[in-house]
Amino acid sequence: MNNTQQLRERLSKNPGVVLEGLALSSALPMSAVIESLPVEMWQRIAGSQMAQLLLEMAGWGDVTVIMHSADVIMEFTGPIPLGELSHGFFNLPGPSGLHGHLRVDHCGAIYAIERLFMGRATASVLFTNHDGGVMFKVFLGRDSNGHLSAEQLLALKRFFTQK
Repeated sequence: MNNTQQLRERLSKNPGVVLEGLALSSALPMSAVIESLPVEMWQRIAGSQMAQLLLEMAGWGDVTVIMHSADVIMEFTGPIPLGELSHGFFNLPGPSGLHGHLRVDHCGAIYAIERLFMGRATASVLFTNHDGGVMFKVFLGRDSNGHLSAEQLLALKRFFTQK
C-alpha cells in the first residue's frame, strides 16, 4: 500500500485530524491530503477563481482567516474587506482589520471542506498554491449558539456548484 492509499484509509477512519500534521508526516502536499479525505467532504475549483470568491466572501460577514506555518498559527476574525485586482495582486484595503496583498496567480486550486474537527462541524475554504501548499484558510463563522452560519454555508455551496 503506498502513502496515498494509507492516508486515505487513515482519513476514512478519522477525518478530523490536523491536516497539516498529516501532510508533514506523509511528505505529501496539503492538496494531496485534502484529496485523500472522503470525497463527500471536499470540493475543488480552479485557483483562477480566487479573486471572484474573495469578492463574494466580502459580503458574508465575520469569518476566520488563518495562516498556518511550521512556526505560527495566526488567526483573524472579522469580515473580509472588498478588494480589487491591481498590479498582479488582489489588494485588501484598509488601515485596520484584515488587509494586505495576495498574489492571485499563485493560487493553483481552492478547496471547500466540510468535516468534523474536535467534535464540531466545520466548513472552510483552503486556497492552495501551484505546489499544493496552503496559502491561507478561511473558516466560516458561527452563530451565537456556536453553530456554523447557515447563510455562509449556503453561499459557499452555491459558489462552488456554479463553478
